[in-house]
Amino acid sequence: MIRLAHISDLHFGREDELVVAGLLAALAEAKPDAIVVSGDLTQRAKKGQFRRARAFLDAMPKAPTLVVPGNHDVSTTNLYERMAHHLRRYKRYITNDMQPFIEVGEVVVAGIDTVRVLSTKNGRINRQQTRETCERLTAAGPGKVRIVVTHHPIDVPLGDDQRTRVARADKAMAEFADCGVDLFLSGHLHTSQTVGTGARYRIAGHNALVIQAGTAVSTRTRDEANSWNLLEIAAQPNPRVTIRRMAWQQTAFAEAGVGCYEKGPDGWKPS
Repeated sequence: MIRLAHISDLHFGREDELVVAGLLAALAEAKPDAIVVSGDLTQRAKKGQFRRARAFLDAMPKAPTLVVPGNHDVSTTNLYERMAHHLRRYKRYITNDMQPFIEVGEVVVAGIDTVRVLSTKNGRINRQQTRETCERLTAAGPGKVRIVVTHHPIDVPLGDDQRTRVARADKAMAEFADCGVDLFLSGHLHTSQTVGTGARYRIAGHNALVIQAGTAVSTRTRDEANSWNLLEIAAQPNPRVTIRRMAWQQTAFAEAGVGCYEKGPDGWKPS
């Protein structure tokens, strides 16, 4: 079994220092085998905010870590910086790997940059990104749980605002289904939820899970407290995942909800 910590929407520049310390303590206690950060490390893409984000990443437990940018990681006020030097500060302080990929035991994880120059909020996946991601996941071989990480979600509940889905999601999902993607990890919405893709996309034999993480440490909470997810993933003998939502409770993070899923002939279902 692989323990994967999924954190998102840190928003350094609007962080709560007590919650930051609590998250580092919780991660140290969890001892994850891998860590995923699904974007919005900063609030306004300023140098000082990136430095604080970098210091936080360096203070996390030593484990394979995959990071993707969010829309807040590019300038919304400096048009020249945004257009001419897209994600320059992110690449300088966080990582210049815009196609991150990690493999830990029976789990393979690929990250996709969904941030676009012409939008300060919404995201997009292009055909090249889906093709290259599928090639890398397929090359990892059979018997793996395959995960894709984006900042903008590829699916949301049917009754929610559909504009929050990443652009070109329908075409991307068809390609991801072909290469057997199991889980999608994302952020952006500042809410924790798990959605099965089968309700919207209706692809025969494929129902992946879209797992949203809330905002981990920022003061920009919406309808729930700061939170992150701890995933316990097994590929054999039958693929299964347990999702533990870890929520801030005044002085520390504690488990606030759990969901268990297994993969069957028609995809992932609650177990």
